[in-house]
Amino acid sequence: MKLSVLSDHLKSLSLPDYRFRQIKKNYLSARYSSFFEMTDLPKDFRAHLEEKFKLYSLTEDKLLRSPKTQKARLKLEDGSFIETVLMDYGDWITVCVSSQVGCTLGCKFCATGKMGFKRNLEPEEILDQILYWNHLLYPRYIGRIVFMGMGEPFLNWDNLLLALDLINSKDNLNIGARKISISTAGIVERIKDFADYNQQINLAISLHSADQATRQSIMPIAKKYSLQELLDVSLYYVNKTRRQLFFEYILIDKVNDTPKAIEKLITFIKKHDLFYLNLIPLNHVDGGLPPSKNLAQISRLLENAHVPFSVRQSFGQEIASACGQLIVEK
Repeated sequence: MKLSVLSDHLKSLSLPDYRFRQIKKNYLSARYSSFFEMTDLPKDFRAHLEEKFKLYSLTEDKLLRSPKTQKARLKLEDGSFIETVLMDYGDWITVCVSSQVGCTLGCKFCATGKMGFKRNLEPEEILDQILYWNHLLYPRYIGRIVFMGMGEPFLNWDNLLLALDLINSKDNLNIGARKISISTAGIVERIKDFADYNQQINLAISLHSADQATRQSIMPIAKKYSLQELLDVSLYYVNKTRRQLFFEYILIDKVNDTPKAIEKLITFIKKHDLFYLNLIPLNHVDGGLPPSKNLAQISRLLENAHVPFSVRQSFGQEIASACGQLIVEK
């Protein structure tokens, strides 16, 4: 359901503005499975809406659960499928949303790229992933959102900004900007645009190597955007926003976990005091790269160099819902 289309339709019926606000509030509450359940609307009007519109743009195809993680495969109106993940940290619940059906980038450590790319998701298709979980959890609600699912958010720029407004603004879901994080593989011009957008939304960049040749061997996008370009725009971002910038670094055996590789990583992160490193243990992907065995040693090197970092807590490997594992094989 596109809210703009609904609004135009109600205006064509000469209905008062409060009807749109009423339906929108019900929709965003995620309490209802259909218009028929919205008993604050006249019965014949509910039937009209049910005939003209579908409340949500996606339906559950498969749901998998592990102790702290749930993964849903969702079917879109055109028959495409995406995956979205819920992570329960106890004090809060985070949802990992997808921004595209598949991905164009083909990073060697990520299963999603094996799907190829079908299309961008519409703003409501991004929003409806959150509403799907809210409906399942009611009366609990999602507290944090990460754009770290399928696809490259910055290659779906216009729809991303519209989705962020639906998620963040007080008139919509009203999830605080600081509780939203976006991960990009390093689309340089969009990082600059995001700095100029100048919201309190967190930004993470997939670095994975501070060596140009190594980075482009595992991330083809690095052939288009050099490490120096990435560093330059990262410095622009922190100087413009004065916000911490996160760099993600998946540890791959004998690729980016050697002492020389870590030395280059330390040099890169120490370029600015607002750069922060997220170390990520590599999760299993069929036909993928081998995980590093040197996490403890690397952590000591980073500590000795006074590099600000943390090791990402990984949930859901047993249901293939951890970082890099999302794929729909249909």
